[in-house]
Amino acid sequence: MKQPEILAPVGGKEQLKAAVFAGADAVYLGLRDLNARRNADNFSEEEFLEAAAFCHEREVKVYAAVNILIRDNESESLAKTAELLCRGGADGVIVQDLAAARFFRQCTDLPLHASTQMTIHNRAGLRALEALGFCRYVPARELTLDEIREMAQSTAMQTEVFVHGALCMSVSGCCYLSALLGGRSGNRGLCAQACRLPFTARGRDHALSLKDLSAIGQLAALTAAGVDSLKIEGRMKRPEYVAAAVAACKNARDGLPWDETGLRRVFSRSGFTDGYLTGKRDLSMFGWRTKEDVTAAGEGFLSSLRETYRKETPHIALSAKLTVTRDQSVFTLSDGVHTAGAAGEGGETPKTAPLSAQNARRAAEKLGGTPYLLSDFTLENPDGLYLSAAALNGLRRAAAESLSRQRREAKRTFVPVRETFAAAPHRFSGFVLRFPDEKRYFPGEYRRAIVPAEAILRQPSLFLPDKEKITAELPALIFPGEEEEWRQKLRQLKALGFSRGLCENLGALRLLTEEGFAAEGGFGLNLLNSPALQSYRELGLRGATVSFELRGAAVRALQTPLPLRLPVYGFLPLMKFRLCPLQGESGCGGCEGRGVVTDRKGVDFPVRCEGRRFSVLYNSVPLDLLAKDFSFADEGLLYFTMESRAECRRVYDCALAGKTACAAHTTGLFDRAVY
Repeated sequence: MKQPEILAPVGGKEQLKAAVFAGADAVYLGLRDLNARRNADNFSEEEFLEAAAFCHEREVKVYAAVNILIRDNESESLAKTAELLCRGGADGVIVQDLAAARFFRQCTDLPLHASTQMTIHNRAGLRALEALGFCRYVPARELTLDEIREMAQSTAMQTEVFVHGALCMSVSGCCYLSALLGGRSGNRGLCAQACRLPFTARGRDHALSLKDLSAIGQLAALTAAGVDSLKIEGRMKRPEYVAAAVAACKNARDGLPWDETGLRRVFSRSGFTDGYLTGKRDLSMFGWRTKEDVTAAGEGFLSSLRETYRKETPHIALSAKLTVTRDQSVFTLSDGVHTAGAAGEGGETPKTAPLSAQNARRAAEKLGGTPYLLSDFTLENPDGLYLSAAALNGLRRAAAESLSRQRREAKRTFVPVRETFAAAPHRFSGFVLRFPDEKRYFPGEYRRAIVPAEAILRQPSLFLPDKEKITAELPALIFPGEEEEWRQKLRQLKALGFSRGLCENLGALRLLTEEGFAAEGGFGLNLLNSPALQSYRELGLRGATVSFELRGAAVRALQTPLPLRLPVYGFLPLMKFRLCPLQGESGCGGCEGRGVVTDRKGVDFPVRCEGRRFSVLYNSVPLDLLAKDFSFADEGLLYFTMESRAECRRVYDCALAGKTACAAHTTGLFDRAVY
């Protein structure tokens, strides 16, 4: 069985050295912008080229993180990034946004890796990625080992899994807490980690903070499940952390003892958890950074870790050949792929003894300061000549330098393509009402209604009269064991005459199109730019809800023929959980599926359970743009969640009248920048 690679996080030059010298097979890093850790040191243009050459010389792969949502005005920056990555010969590019994927696919031959921010958590999502040309994906971190195995064994793409480091409370790609509360978007690489603040739920502190993941004890099982890459989180962490995590993963992968105590000392939040992998999603997964955690990594301990990566351990085996004649001496080095040689002065008649193979090999082995070690050596000295140590050392150095230059060179193709997008005129044509269930549904003259598919199937007679204007909403998360069930439910809806479905991610979109539904996009698709809208249109999308992280002016500027739907009212979802913060010591027992999480200022944020499959954290007050001018959109979305039926009607009336529905409300990011 092929061993999976160990993939290390690199936030700067010191972390790069620590990762490589500790034994990482690959690293992932970001440039100064367009990556999900924009607060890390990251790499300038010159630093990236040097880092890529340094890694390639040592047979370490370099993956570049361009894993944020792209704005339309960042196309030049994206092109510059792509050209640089090709010049440095990056081995892959990690993306979240289909706009970035589209650009790299059109302009480069860089392998595409799907970030965990793409919320890929089922087999349908994998089929969508395959159609888009991806070769690797990172599944959602909330999956169990069995679910990862099921996905990995159903695709030819490589599977990359996080095995150590920080865990987000929210399913990745579904978190807007930092953006809505502080204007710093996690989808744009500037998460403020608001979830680490002291939120409380059911009397528990830090109710949105999880322990760090450590699945190092599960590496053998992950390998057997078909995982190709073992990924360490931590581009914001110190070099000592990187070295310790890489060493632990390397030892565990190779069946050797590894130091869990040392890992905990260098960084943890009340210890570690593997609860998602094992399916033990309970209170034991929660934790936060305590004073004891901070003081555990004393200077003496950190100094000892630095010693582990201070010197490079040679690991690239070379064969060497020295040929000595009276005319010249030639020294050749080969790694099996690259061959480099150096020629110098010829040999001399020996005064005492000719150059022996033993002495020549001893000189050839002096490869200190390089990643090389000598395995095979051949001496051809047919005339029994002598060659001085100085001459031999010069030949070895010149050959090694030439070989390194060859190994460091790794370029890819960049062909700039400038794409323009057709834009249809957008005229406001009415409101779309999203109802949370059948109890709050009411028919009306509005343009369209969105209703959860399960609600329709519970009481189809209520909805059949309006089936032409009803869109069936799929759950925001459908895990592998639920896919076939949802395929059957879609077929039931189709038999009843419903033909439109709403999706929040690539997997749900694929399910809808495979079952012949006209697909509409929810704001979970994070639609922020014109190229992504075009890509989703090509995948079968027939209408799009734009991200509520966009300013109104940016929505107006989008270039797309797709009908655009703008959220104008509703309690916006801030997070989606597979580990609910409302659970108690006995899990979900006794919970009615509703409660609140309270911040340090006493503000309550509602949490609602979705059939005990996942739960959602909502903003404390609703978005209300009803008095704003949003006529540049095709439709206004009234996103009902917790309102009573009477309240839904009242808000709809306010929308028709163009007046604010709630005294306590937010205008979200409609008029303010999100970074």
